Parts: sequence; structure tokens; C-alpha cells
Amino acid sequence: MFSCPICNQAGASFYITTSALMHKKNNEQYHFYKCNQCELVFLSNPVSEKNLDTYYTENYLPYKGSKAWGKFASFVDKSQKQLDIRRVRFVKRWVGANNKQVRILDVGCGNPTFLEVLQKQLNFSCTGIDFSDAGWENKKVENITLVNSSIEAFDTINKFDIITLWHYLEHDYQPIETIEKLYGLLEPGGKLIIEVPDYKSLTAKIQKQYWQGWHSPRHLSLFSQKSFEVLFDKKKWNIVKYLRLGTLDAFTLWWLGIMEKKSINWSGNMEKEFWPLVFLKVYTIPLFVFEKLLPFGIQLIVVEKK
Repeated sequence: MFSCPICNQAGASFYITTSALMHKKNNEQYHFYKCNQCELVFLSNPVSEKNLDTYYTENYLPYKGSKAWGKFASFVDKSQKQLDIRRVRFVKRWVGANNKQVRILDVGCGNPTFLEVLQKQLNFSCTGIDFSDAGWENKKVENITLVNSSIEAFDTINKFDIITLWHYLEHDYQPIETIEKLYGLLEPGGKLIIEVPDYKSLTAKIQKQYWQGWHSPRHLSLFSQKSFEVLFDKKKWNIVKYLRLGTLDAFTLWWLGIMEKKSINWSGNMEKEFWPLVFLKVYTIPLFVFEKLLPFGIQLIVVEKK
């Protein structure tokens, strides 16, 4: 019997089995269970943290970024810039009306393009942390503090007005401890902005074990609105906004699932996939125009420290 990492209840039901996604094919099988109490879906046989490097190699597509797309890299960079701008606009909505410089922490920042856009447009005091510095080690970054650290080891005297977690929490081995740590890092009235995959979405139900929201074994916990309500203690937090829509284009997650089913070589050159991707995106515009009305794979929550 497996215990839920959020509510600690022992009752959980088998939900789905997947292979290792966005990874070379092997016989590995990963099993997700759903908590009968809080609806959290969690990985029952996670890889130990010390062995995670196997799944985060230099050929891991998110690490390679636009370089994986060869001559089409500039188009991919432009797409990333548009995503960063959407995120900056969303963050701006939650900035209080005061004269002080806003302090923001981005957890799991990777290549800190979001913080670069944020700092340039809004002149925030920006800090990013990540367990790996691969996203910025060969990059000149100005006016942003970048720290190679886990969240539990992160040590600072600063308090932050906003903390963002763009597709980080689903990777976390100790979500309760992480939320408690972030509570201590926030100013009273400060906001957590968290974006994660939505396992209750239409795309998850259609793509099943190929849906990249599972991203096994890198993703450990997948949340629902109910599990968020359990995660955030009402004595300490107010959930001020919950959306089954995010800044990440739901088409992207859906396309990754299609590629997973095709068993493409994720470590190879992606140039040959560029035009099929573009044509598919254009072809499916009539479908994804309903992204604001139907759950297509991404969810976003804003939580305020009391």
C-alpha cells in the first residue's frame, strides 16, 4: 500500500503505467497511483535523486533548447521569447501598487530567459535557482542573481514578493517541505505562482501513456485542484486564482506526446520535425482555439501568504 506524499493517507489506486519518456527506449516501467483522498497522482517507483543524471544528459531536449533545431533555431528562440513575455505579463498582474523594487525568485530557472525579460521590462530584482547550472554556465547574464542550489539548501537573507515555479513542482521529491521553505522566503502577502501539467485534461485522457505530462521518471507528482487545496494549509495560505490554462502553449505538450508515440530519437537533430510541427500547429488552430474553455493539459495556480 502506497502513502500519498501530500496528505499521507494510505489509500491509493493504480492509475497508469508509462515507460521512460523523452529517453532512449528500454524496458523500464513506471507506475502512477492516484490518492483516494486528495486526488494527487504520484509515482510509486521513483528513481533515486542520486541517479537522476541518467535522465538529464547533455542530449536532453529541454537542455539542448533551440540548438537541437539546427537551422530553425531562431524560430525556436522566438517562440521561447513569446512564452517568456506571456509569463512576464501574468506576473505583472500580481504586483502590488507600491514604490519599492519588487523581488522575485524563480525556482528551477534553467536557462533564465524569463528572468532576463522580466528584469529588462519591469526592472525587478531577479534571483533564479536550479540544481544544475547547465542553463547558464556558458552564458553572460547581467543584473540577475543565479544560484546553483536545491531549494532545501538555498540560503538567503532576502524575502521575496513573488516566487514562480514554472513546471518545477511536479519534479519535487518533497513538495510539502518545499512549500514550507517557500513560505519562509515570501513576504507577508507575497505570491506563489505555480504552473504544472493537468492530468485530468483532455489531452492526457486521449494520449494516455504517451502524454508528456507524465514525463516519467522526472515527474513525481501531478496535481488537481483538490490536491492543491490540501497542499496549501488554509491557516497559512489563500488560493487566490486557479486556472486550467497556463502560459505554456497546450499544443506543445500535445505535440510532444505525438512524438513520443512515434518513438522519435529525442537526442537527435530535430530539423526534420520542424515543418511537420508547423503544419500540424496551423491545422489544429480550430481545436486549440478552445484552450481557454476546455482543459488541454496545463494548469496554473496563484497562492498568497497570509
